[in-house]
Amino acid sequence: MRILIIVPDGVGVRNYLFSNFVSNLIQENNEVFIYHKLSKSAVKEIKKSKPEIVNFSEIPHFVETPKLRILRESLAYARLLRGKKLLKNNTILRFWIPSKKGIKKKSLYFLAEKLGIILSKSQRLIRTYDKIYEAEILKNKNTAIHKKKLLEVNPDFVLNLHQRSPIASPIIAAAKKLRIKTATVIFSWDNMPKARLVARYDYYYVWSQLMKNQVELLHKEINLSNVIVTGTPQFEFYFDKNNFEEKNVFFNKYGLDSGKKTICFSGNDTSSPYEANYLKDVCEEISKIDKASRPQIIFRKCPVDKSTRFNKILEDYKELVFSIEPDWKTEKDQEDSFTSIYPTSYDNYLLANTVKHSDVVINLGSTMAHDFAVLDIPCLYLNYNPVENSVFKVEDIYGFEHFRSMNDLEAVGWLNSKNEIKEKTLLAIEQPNKIGEDRKKWLEKIVLHPLDKNSEKLKNTILDCIK
Repeated sequence: MRILIIVPDGVGVRNYLFSNFVSNLIQENNEVFIYHKLSKSAVKEIKKSKPEIVNFSEIPHFVETPKLRILRESLAYARLLRGKKLLKNNTILRFWIPSKKGIKKKSLYFLAEKLGIILSKSQRLIRTYDKIYEAEILKNKNTAIHKKKLLEVNPDFVLNLHQRSPIASPIIAAAKKLRIKTATVIFSWDNMPKARLVARYDYYYVWSQLMKNQVELLHKEINLSNVIVTGTPQFEFYFDKNNFEEKNVFFNKYGLDSGKKTICFSGNDTSSPYEANYLKDVCEEISKIDKASRPQIIFRKCPVDKSTRFNKILEDYKELVFSIEPDWKTEKDQEDSFTSIYPTSYDNYLLANTVKHSDVVINLGSTMAHDFAVLDIPCLYLNYNPVENSVFKVEDIYGFEHFRSMNDLEAVGWLNSKNEIKEKTLLAIEQPNKIGEDRKKWLEKIVLHPLDKNSEKLKNTILDCIK
């Protein structure tokens, strides 16, 4: 079989190209073609890590017309408004982030909001405008280019690695025109309520039954039999012994003491403005512990956070905090380009060992809670506002729909004030089963198990869909 995989940006490289997923397809004599919007250095890194992946072709530059952009944004806003009512969750609208830069973008989002309000009144109206968007995509010159590419490759199946990306829309439109089966993975555990499912596919591959239920509620137009629970390869790196190194060897590389207990502080991206405040609070409180028994801190910045906001804290607490920078790269001339950011295969090693050799992780509502839960290590969620009267509030963060999946589970520990950091961190280290004792149950709810079989599950599902 021939399978064309759309890689719209560098974020999907780790989960799908560095995992066993593509390799498994190739091992069964399937031809895989990577149709990508990656930098040359990213492609080089993939080839180095996975030499069996040989077919790469760059997606031509796509300029979204104002009409397409207004349609796409208005449909997203309409679905957010409906999602707010269906889910009975006001935080859904925090996913609407209109651009405030320039009169053109302000006008575009103004029109998108007005149209979105009208569309939100009726599911039928939303579906009608979905079809109008699809018709406009078919008229786009890129669709003809992609049609030519698909005729050249002649795939049996087209898979998109990120459902939110508008550059995938003309590719999917061309595939549909040629009657080629299509599918998308839903990239992350929190994606469905964000209303960024841009195109429509033959199949949708989701993390869990929970996510499938969200599709059923939020997308009545999708046939539920075409929504398939495949899990995600995101966590399989923790089951590969080749990714791990002895604690003393790993710690020696980064100046850490292998005899000390270790806290990991994992940061969020710059949309979370007070990460540096939280890190400072953690450092101040941990510094109060007697030096002989004081844990050390590994700081892992969010890979896409290129800011310098942590520098002063890292300097002030250099005897306590050891920064292990994620090994993600960008092209020098594309520092601000989201598509240019990509992980190296070495980052799998860094992340796996950071998790394995830490005793607890602290963060603000990060997915890293799940990474640590894979290895049965507790997580403490920061649950207080470090800056008074800020519009950014933790109450909104933990009100997001994906956190409702915890329900009554004791999945994480909660740091409800700065004063709780010292005591609860020590408790998590000394008695890990007293903090977040249901972390494994939460993980089982979030993603299909067994976690180390999800690449195989996704591969088999695709081959079954082709038949």
